[in-house]
Amino acid sequence: MRTLPIVLATILGNLAAASTAATPVSLSCPESVPISTSSVPGWKTHIASDLYLNSAAPIDGPPEMHGDLADYASKPGKKEWSYTYDLDRNFPDGKWLECGYGPHNELTLSQRMPDSIKICTFTYRKGAKAGQNDIKIRCR
Repeated sequence: MRTLPIVLATILGNLAAASTAATPVSLSCPESVPISTSSVPGWKTHIASDLYLNSAAPIDGPPEMHGDLADYASKPGKKEWSYTYDLDRNFPDGKWLECGYGPHNELTLSQRMPDSIKICTFTYRKGAKAGQNDIKIRCR
């Protein structure tokens, strides 16, 4: 009957690992990025406003690798839409979060995500500023 404690310990260990894997991970992009520039001789610099958050998505590896992910499920809507990414596979250079600012993602911020993340949903709503999106990120 010594096998029962071993089986029970294995089951409890698997349950603990499963509950840890499903723990939500808090990720977010800054709402805006202040823009600054050095002066250009002969020109007067004017910056009307910060660049506002336009997009967010996971990428494969650091930003210089341009590892955009094309495999996602989309859920369209009039006021809210979302993209869900299955990240339960090998990412040799890591899973990264990329946040795009400005109407054409003129500036991006990137940050490595925990390797334990298996799935992420990015839910978009139009923001208060032109070209801005409010984006909620839920990962686990």
